[in-house]
Amino acid sequence: MTKRSVILRQSRDALGSRFFGATLSDDGALTIEGQDLGDGVEQFFGVGNREYEWVWTMTSNDVAQLRAALEAEDVLVALAERFSNDAAAELPTFLASHGIPYESWSRVGD
Repeated sequence: MTKRSVILRQSRDALGSRFFGATLSDDGALTIEGQDLGDGVEQFFGVGNREYEWVWTMTSNDVAQLRAALEAEDVLVALAERFSNDAAAELPTFLASHGIPYESWSRVGD
């Protein structure tokens, strides 16, 4: 199985590290995942919570809907162009505004 991936955000600073990326599988399903580590997580979620990670998954049908909303043939290229770095935070709003469903999982803590 071949997978294609794109990193939308990867940074490290005094508050910790942040990662956000997307992977498209051969069957057309999309996995979007992220992880934040460090003082920034603790400031947001409270003492003792220094890690936040999440995964969003979309079926190939949902990806087709995303591709149409992005008006793009290559969904990974379009995601990178529109939702990289600080703009990554806008992706959930974009998905909701276009009614694009996804399954989500998240975890806070060490």
